[in-house]
Amino acid sequence: MSRARGDATGAPRRDRASSVVVVALVILFGLLFAYDLVEAVTNLISVPNEARYANNDFYAENGLDGLVASPPWFALVSNVALPPAAFVAALVVARRRALPVVVLVLFAALGAVAALSLTITAYVQSI
Repeated sequence: MSRARGDATGAPRRDRASSVVVVALVILFGLLFAYDLVEAVTNLISVPNEARYANNDFYAENGLDGLVASPPWFALVSNVALPPAAFVAALVVARRRALPVVVLVLFAALGAVAALSLTITAYVQSI
């Protein structure tokens, strides 16, 4: 009969193999969150350069003030801040949990980031 190894307080310790698996999963999910971050940074760079914002000077000079629009900066910046914040929150929640719980928390955070990023992108494109 095997016993779980523990420290002085009697709490079970994670063995080396499961720690390696957890680190590998965190790196994999980190790359997936980084992909969402790259998409958000791309939107932050490209959206203000679109034609509807680039023509603001022309519209203002010709008295077409109703067509002047500014990029939705709050939405663009919050879309950039969302993936790192969700990744860190998921790591804090999943800290010292069993492997299935870690995977579930990271999947839930990634799904939330994907849904919110898509919503923000749709909002930015609709303006």
